[in-house]
Formats: sequence, C-alpha cells, structure tokens
Amino acid sequence: MAPNQNLPSHALTIDLEEWFQGLTSTNRQGGRWPEWPARAAGLTDRLLELLAGHGVRATFFVVGALAAAEPALIARIAAAGHELAVHGYDHRFVHELTPAQFRAELRRTVHAIRRAAGDVPILGHRAPYFSINGSCLWALDVLADEGFVYDSSLIRTRNPLYGFAQAPLRPVRLQPGGAGALTEFPVTTIGLGRWRLPCGGFAWRVLPYPVIRALVRRAQAQGAIVAYVHPWEFDTNQPAPTRLTARERITHRAGRARLWSTWRRLLTDSPWGPLADHLALAERLPLWSLA
Repeated sequence: MAPNQNLPSHALTIDLEEWFQGLTSTNRQGGRWPEWPARAAGLTDRLLELLAGHGVRATFFVVGALAAAEPALIARIAAAGHELAVHGYDHRFVHELTPAQFRAELRRTVHAIRRAAGDVPILGHRAPYFSINGSCLWALDVLADEGFVYDSSLIRTRNPLYGFAQAPLRPVRLQPGGAGALTEFPVTTIGLGRWRLPCGGFAWRVLPYPVIRALVRRAQAQGAIVAYVHPWEFDTNQPAPTRLTARERITHRAGRARLWSTWRRLLTDSPWGPLADHLALAERLPLWSLA
C-alpha cells in the first residue's frame, strides 16, 4: 500500500554510528575500538536498500570517526540522495566537552564527511545521546557560529541516559546569543501516562506495531513528526565483547528481531523525508527562548 500523500511528510533521521560507539560501556574505551568488528556498513547498506525500495530519503547523522573509517559507505549514502549531517566525532556527551572541544569535534566531523562524500551541504547536527541540555545550551551558540542551519539534539523525555525537561515539543526557531538563527527539530515525543516516549529507539523496538501506528497518528495531528533509528538496532548478531550493564541489556538489545518488520510497515504507511526538506517552513516557526 502506498503512503497517503495527503499526510505531512515525516522526517526520518538515522544516527549512523558503530555499535561500540553507541554502547556507553564501550563508548569510553576508544583505544579498544579497533579490536571490535565493524558492523555499521553492512547494516546500513541493507537499510539503504529498504529506503530505496520505498522511495524514501532520510537524514544520516554521521559520527566523524565512522566517516573516517568507512568513507566508501558515506559516499554511497550521498550518492543515494540522502542528507548527511553531524553526530559528533567520537560520539562523546556534549555536556562533558568544553566549547573549544565541541567546536573542534564539529570541524573534524565536517572534514571527515566531506573527504568521503565531496563538498556536500552539511546543515544539521544532533548531539550524541541527545546530550545538549540545560547545562550546555552554549553549544547552540557554537553551532550557529559554525554555520549550521539546524539542530536536532533537544528532547523532552526522561530516562537514565538523557532528557531535557524544558526542551520544546515541536520545531522552533532559536536565537542563540547573537550568533545567528538556528532551527531546532526535536525528536517527537508522545505522552503516554506519566511518560513521554520518543518516536524511535527502544520504544519502537518493543512496542507492538498497532500501538506505534496509533501513537504516530496521534502525534501527526499536530504536524510532521521527527523519528530516529540506529543501524545497530537492526543487528541481531551484534557481539558482546564486554559485560553489558543491566540497562544496556534492555535498552540496546530488546526488540531487535522485529525492527525490520516495523520499519517496513512504517515506510509503507506514511510518507518520509530528510529534515532539510522541512527548512522551508522555518521562518513560520515560533521563537523559543534559551533562558
């Protein structure tokens, strides 16, 4: 069944990182990354085939270290017409960086992406682990100063790893510190009782598809949604070279077997596109105060 073209086109975002960059237990062991098998390229190629089969373009937020290690993959993504954006260089928490370190990571990642894909436009940024929050809103000034057009790091949810209670629920215009305008595209979260569930990630791996579809329909009543996924979430054969924490066994392992089926149905049921396609509406978005 073809997507209903009368619905708003939702934004599909893919956080492109290796499994050991995303796991918090291995993320801080950068010296050991070369020891572990790289799996992102094969999974991403399967994902590219899925997207091509549905005529969908997406935004790939790319970790710079992966772009440097897999330049041919980044070139294939660009050649397929997808948007490339920045997801940190070493997938580090932004609130643990200084402004100078954050700026250096941005520049290093842009260089790695363009070295792989050529002089492609790089408009957007998403912080690893959605780690821009109230303690480091200075990062939005740095992004604007470095010429980024939009960010997608603020997320209104609460869990042991991330969340920002004051984050906007829908896209907004930011005016950080005089450095220039910036559009914020927060990942859509949907209220479910006392919780707000992000559109993607763990929630979309474990919830039955009829529940996901119902939540998407409720959210899209207010406009297009922003959803996300990681290639490693599709990997049912991911190795475990270190002892996973109890949280990781749940948040990084649960529900993987059903995810290909879930996304095939999502891509069939609704229209999707990259975040850059939504920038045409940026001037009509409400202003959001950083105070």
